[in-house]
Amino acid sequence: MKKILYTTDFSKNAEQALPIALKLAKKHHAEIHLLHVFDIPTSWDYPYTEEPLEMERQAIRESEKKLNELFVQYSSDSVEGLKVIYHVIENPSVVDGVLSCIHDVNPDILVIGTKGGSKAREIIVGSSTKSLLSKSPVPVLAIPENISSMEFERILYASDLYEEDIKALEQLIHILEPFQPLIRVVHISNHDANFEAKKIEWFKELLKDRNLNKNIELIHHLSSSIAEGLESILSKNNFDLLVMLEKERHGIIDHLFHKDLVKKMEFRTRIPLLSFNQHHIK
Repeated sequence: MKKILYTTDFSKNAEQALPIALKLAKKHHAEIHLLHVFDIPTSWDYPYTEEPLEMERQAIRESEKKLNELFVQYSSDSVEGLKVIYHVIENPSVVDGVLSCIHDVNPDILVIGTKGGSKAREIIVGSSTKSLLSKSPVPVLAIPENISSMEFERILYASDLYEEDIKALEQLIHILEPFQPLIRVVHISNHDANFEAKKIEWFKELLKDRNLNKNIELIHHLSSSIAEGLESILSKNNFDLLVMLEKERHGIIDHLFHKDLVKKMEFRTRIPLLSFNQHHIK
């Protein structure tokens, strides 16, 4: 990876994501881009003038200063030498502001916090995070406020075993290569192993063809609900990261493993969620 984009609303919860963004940048020797999106009508911290353009300039200067202070606060000697670039964008929509920055910067990954506390009408939480999971053209790493681990050693990839998952797994391995993680792909269904055997064997062959079978363990978990199955697995195992592929529903399995599941699970775990979008898998 060459560029990592981190976005913040300057809340304490959003700050939880910065150490992980810095760790990724350090591991990959990548640029770290810090972004803040603001809206003038809600920027009540900058009431120095009634002139809109001057208020915007003041807001930009103050936000750039805060971004620099944030970087200094969380950086250390271990990240010395990292190239850091600050971005401040005025936009009434956080999502649109972030997407415009992604378009301009072309980062390899977006790192966000999943709960905010600013005065902005849209903050990095709830509908904004969900919308970014659906719309971002790059992988989104969402960091919960009660993160349980800062390491990426044990990874759970929830899959319904489609060919697009292979491409996502290849990107995942590239992103986490410096961490040399153990990746477990879990297929959750309400069918027994015999019913799923052909599909599992087909997916194993795909992994083998891409030379991924040595890095990945594939398991089948029986459950009447994908969400309940994931909850069960996560509660019984110490995973550091949950990975899912955001996709449109197509076929019987997708009635269970539909696109909204990614958005629901993000708020039901204390581990980071890495989401790939089916439409932007390279």
